Amino acid sequence: MVTWTPLPFDDEDALVSLAARCLAADGGLPLAADPAFLRRRWGAPGTSTIQGRDHDGRLLAAGAVRPTPATGGVTFCGLVDPDVRGRGIGSHLLTWGLAQDQPVTVETESLTGPAEELFAARGLRQVFAEDVMRIDLADGVPDASWPAGAQLAAWSETHAPRFHDVYTAAFRDRPGFPGWTADEWTADLTEDDDFRPQWSVLATLPDLGDAGFVTAAVDWIVQVGVAPAARGRGLGGALVAEALRRMRADGATHAWLDVNVDNPAVRLYRKLGFEHRGRRARYRLS
Repeated sequence: MVTWTPLPFDDEDALVSLAARCLAADGGLPLAADPAFLRRRWGAPGTSTIQGRDHDGRLLAAGAVRPTPATGGVTFCGLVDPDVRGRGIGSHLLTWGLAQDQPVTVETESLTGPAEELFAARGLRQVFAEDVMRIDLADGVPDASWPAGAQLAAWSETHAPRFHDVYTAAFRDRPGFPGWTADEWTADLTEDDDFRPQWSVLATLPDLGDAGFVTAAVDWIVQVGVAPAARGRGLGGALVAEALRRMRADGATHAWLDVNVDNPAVRLYRKLGFEHRGRRARYRLS
């Protein structure tokens, strides 16, 4: 009952509606149904797309393959309406997406159990996964105590290199660390229109100097990092709580964050009151 056509998505509203139905059913990254987010993935130069519609013309499934020079290949993403799953439509989309003459990364912003099974059956290996978490700020902000003598500084152009130094100390031993310069990292943050410097904080401890930071954007805790020597003192929790307090004071009602599934900080976020709202992931052929 599905007619497949390899056409670009001139009807953006239909694609946004399909993505919203998938997000409502599966959870995951809340931006996954945002028109601008979809446009960057489904309308980027060089992208090939396919769409499946029923006899009434309703969009039931969609797939896109876009060039990703950073990985030396392409990236495939697909959507299937929750009402028509279990009929082989997702399998058809994946076959189309993998039929490339270069390496393929399969991405999903709303990973489900059946999708995991399908990917495994096709020999795909998970290379990245993050839990998506949300906290409601209507009833206040979680309590978290600062280590003794902690001092805070909000983000500024002058302080940006200090934030970057702590970022490097906190994450350089993690797999896939990009090794960005201070200018590159700062630009990645500040070029986002939603970035909020007044919610982004650097913490200094008397015995260590600059020891931790948090950066924030509209509705998001973007990144939290604590230097190895400062871990175990509750600094990460205090930084997140401080950013949430500042967000709520400016009228925010909730906040989201992403955390790698292998990061022990997920326990901290649950303790602070964040709830699991889905998972996003990337796969490649073994």
